[in-house]
Amino acid sequence: MSWVRTALGGVVMGAVATVGAPSAGAQFEQYAINGTFSVVANGEWAQMNERYQDQPSVRSTWTVDTSCASALACSGTVTSSLGWTANIYTQNGIMWFVKHDVAEWIPCDDGTRAPGLQVFSFYPASPDGMATTDRDLFLGKDETIGASGNCGRNQPLVLTMPVKISRA
Repeated sequence: MSWVRTALGGVVMGAVATVGAPSAGAQFEQYAINGTFSVVANGEWAQMNERYQDQPSVRSTWTVDTSCASALACSGTVTSSLGWTANIYTQNGIMWFVKHDVAEWIPCDDGTRAPGLQVFSFYPASPDGMATTDRDLFLGKDETIGASGNCGRNQPLVLTMPVKISRA
């Protein structure tokens, strides 16, 4: 209950209905990416340190949950069927990023393994590769980087593969 001033100058106690504005997440929900997606990193077009080198293709399923503070800024989480969870975000409303550490990525000559950082960058696309506002198909790259000095090598190891992400 609240107090309301009447047109005649009197004050009356009564219920006042309020209409709430939609929350920021709901207001920009059309920019979010949510759901289950099939992810394929195509090893046939892999590049190792900018040199084409066939690699096994990698298939996985992602469960994506994001919310948007504006049409340009969205963030959330990705859970992969490969056993990892990472943050997902966009800061321009077009290019999305997912980054996660790969603990034992590079095999070293001494039998140990060195870490890498895997970065997926992708944009909403039509089947012919053109940018679109649709949220069912995304194209981009899967790039994993091992720091210079790993395994006694004075050069970073960079593996880049094209990636296709489609709603399952």
